Amino acid sequence: MFFKLLTSIKLKRLGVTFAGIFGLIWLFLEPGGLFLPEWFNWGWWGYGGLVSLSLLIALALNFPRLSVSRSLSSPNTTIEIRIGDLFDEPGHLVIGTNDVFDTELGEVIKPSSVQGQLLTRVYQSDQRRLDDEIDIALEPLKANKKREPNKKKGKIWRYPIGTTLVLGSPDKRFFLNAYGSMGNDLRVKSTADDIWHSLSSLWEQVRLKGHGLEVAIPVIGSDLARTNLPRMTLTKLIVISFIAASKKDFITKKLTVVIYPKDLDSVDFYALEDFLDSTCF
Repeated sequence: MFFKLLTSIKLKRLGVTFAGIFGLIWLFLEPGGLFLPEWFNWGWWGYGGLVSLSLLIALALNFPRLSVSRSLSSPNTTIEIRIGDLFDEPGHLVIGTNDVFDTELGEVIKPSSVQGQLLTRVYQSDQRRLDDEIDIALEPLKANKKREPNKKKGKIWRYPIGTTLVLGSPDKRFFLNAYGSMGNDLRVKSTADDIWHSLSSLWEQVRLKGHGLEVAIPVIGSDLARTNLPRMTLTKLIVISFIAASKKDFITKKLTVVIYPKDLDSVDFYALEDFLDSTCF
């Protein structure tokens, strides 16, 4: 992790910060060298020390962050973006899924995906139990389903994008949000419009069933969803949609967008901090 933190430092920003710090220190030392030359006759050792000091300060100021958070003035809600493990988060969890709510691990669902980890880590690999709970949650929505006869593996009943199921208990909900379409080739496809629509439906269910408790969400639409959108864009999309929905009515006291450690080099927390500063009000 430490090596990954170092390699994720943006060299351009580091160079600009170093130049600014070095120039600022030099600006104050130059008059001293003019009026008190005997005090500032440090030679190459002094020059090297100044460079080293400026570089250390620049590194400290640009060392990658692991989290950033801001609060909305209205409603009273905190938004945090941070590196972590979704399933270690307190409160409710959002689980991105496909429009047929597949659960079969292997060729259909990747075990390392959020859906796969829901089955293995929360349901202890009891696929029947998870399927039963999904079927119960889908029962009121059966009028919306459409049969997919050409799908050879996994489930064959499609539901509209944005369909959100609520599993778990009142103090630990799992919001299964269908943001992408599972093709007959077992590849999930989604678009920015699909994700925005699914997020709008998600926030409504969180508002109704979350009781204001904390909610954590991964960067849905990345990896296997093939949206062609970078994680930075998807993260901002999640935050914007949440803020827009929160301005209509209170949803939760805290939203945490969780980014897995392996994706650290694909996000810029300084840019996300600027983004939150400009959107949280």
